[in-house]
Amino acid sequence: MGDIFKSKKNIVAAFFGCWAIQLAIGITVRNPLTVVFFVLILWAGAYRDSMGKELSKADVAFRSLISVVISGLITFLTFRKVTASFSSGIFKALSVGILFLGFFLTGLLLSGALSAIRIPVLDRGGAGLGTSDLKTEQAGINQSTSYIKQILVVMGICLLCWLPYFLYEFPGIMTADSLVQYDEIYGTEPWSNHHPVIHTLMIGLFTKIGFLFTDNKNVSVAFYTVFQMIFMAYCCGVCICHIKGKKAKILATCFFALVTFNGVFVVTVWKDIIFAAVTMLLVCKILDLRDNERNSKTPDWILLGFYAFLFALFRANAWYALILWTPFFIYSFRKDIKKAISCLAVVLVMVIIAKGPLITAFGVAQPGFVESLSVPTQQIARVLVEGAEIPSKDTEMISAVMDTSYVKELYCPEIGDNIKELIKAGHPEVIENNKGAYLGLWARIIIRHPVIATRAWFDMLGGYIYPDVPYNVGDTDGIMGNSLGLSWTPLIGGKLVVKGKEILIKLGSFVPLYGMLWSIGAYTWLLAIALFVAIRNKGEVLSKILLLMLIASLMLAAPLVDFRYGYAVVMTMPVWVMSIFDKRNSNERAD
Repeated sequence: MGDIFKSKKNIVAAFFGCWAIQLAIGITVRNPLTVVFFVLILWAGAYRDSMGKELSKADVAFRSLISVVISGLITFLTFRKVTASFSSGIFKALSVGILFLGFFLTGLLLSGALSAIRIPVLDRGGAGLGTSDLKTEQAGINQSTSYIKQILVVMGICLLCWLPYFLYEFPGIMTADSLVQYDEIYGTEPWSNHHPVIHTLMIGLFTKIGFLFTDNKNVSVAFYTVFQMIFMAYCCGVCICHIKGKKAKILATCFFALVTFNGVFVVTVWKDIIFAAVTMLLVCKILDLRDNERNSKTPDWILLGFYAFLFALFRANAWYALILWTPFFIYSFRKDIKKAISCLAVVLVMVIIAKGPLITAFGVAQPGFVESLSVPTQQIARVLVEGAEIPSKDTEMISAVMDTSYVKELYCPEIGDNIKELIKAGHPEVIENNKGAYLGLWARIIIRHPVIATRAWFDMLGGYIYPDVPYNVGDTDGIMGNSLGLSWTPLIGGKLVVKGKEILIKLGSFVPLYGMLWSIGAYTWLLAIALFVAIRNKGEVLSKILLLMLIASLMLAAPLVDFRYGYAVVMTMPVWVMSIFDKRNSNERAD
């Protein structure tokens, strides 16, 4: 079936065809049906091509005429509904053009496929997109000069493409979370590990370096933003070195450098960005060790341990993902089990010390236990909101923690923070001192009301597994209002810049297939498919299991669906998705 991707004409026709259908039936670009329509139309084109039948000019003219008539009729019947959702005249005209072109091209492909008189036998020997390149071993990856050259080239491309975002968002995008961390360093906010203290220290380090050269607070923040851009560009370069094939490298570089949300995120002062960068290095180091397991060297194990250590420190849920992943890691490296156990044992001990007694000794507060209870508190609140039956004993336990009279007013299906804040305003210590009892309460409520509990979970976190859930990605600008003396001072602007960014952001909700890149649920399914293929082909599965553990931790503890929470999976995607097309001998390696 890889041959269906060989015809560029069919790919273009299928793309516009699925786009036209998506507009006509009114589904979003993140709906999985868009992928289904694309594949079906593409297959119809391959089915037609497999006939190998030359069409006469009369046949071509007749099919074109029929396609024009049908496309024109569908466009006439649907254009009012389609254009009603757009306020811009440009987008209205563009949508009408896409409707007509998409249905016209689809009509041509389908008319050819329907004329088939036999079942085509597609060449199953092809490896699909970029096979010849994928079979080509990465030239010079083991040569330090070639490796460094590739990294520098990718860094240059990424930094050049990200530069406009930096100039427009100067000194960097800072939301409430960013400002709290800045206030911990320079203000009156007490230090807390709610936002990883290692990231707060990093912000402090680079802003203080900035203060060595300037007294301007905004410029000092820009020092951190520049560091983040350079570090992320370096990590993108490392990832490119772990992708085989020239075409695949070009596609991956375009993804890193040109997709709008990457340009926005890389200038945003969030822990999620640095965490994604660290995850990229960790995944690549896992691949290095798996590919050179028999000749693994101590420095590689040290680097793996260092990246795993940072991985666990930069995100609380990553620590739990690392723990769950450890048995898979040890089993995968069972032929070198002493090094594997030693490496992870040292990492786990260091993380426990760093997250516990070390930061406590420096007076850094630990995040409250309630912060990890988004799912159970949301499910219990949903049962209360819907007025479902709860035994009086359980009701008393709930009332001992929070004022239940405010639950209906504060409950929001999409986010769990409101209920957690209600508990914090009440008596969260009751839960902390009676964890076992409240675990039992949660279990009883789930067993008694499984449908309500499931709906509560899906409304809050279902977007991690279902792509078609609405949320904004990359639409944040500037620095929130604050009393810290920080302000958004763009170095470029004007209508062209503002409108240009607005259009680039809107493309994520307008263009099918491309829109899937803006949905974390799509990455989850793509990662699951990559893992399935790797297991079937006896390929590398260890890095994919770690990333799935990361997604699982979000589905169990995140307060809402947020694209940035899964950004580590997004940025490693070019590496693990290309393994789907990797046709290396399965006997070389078996996890």
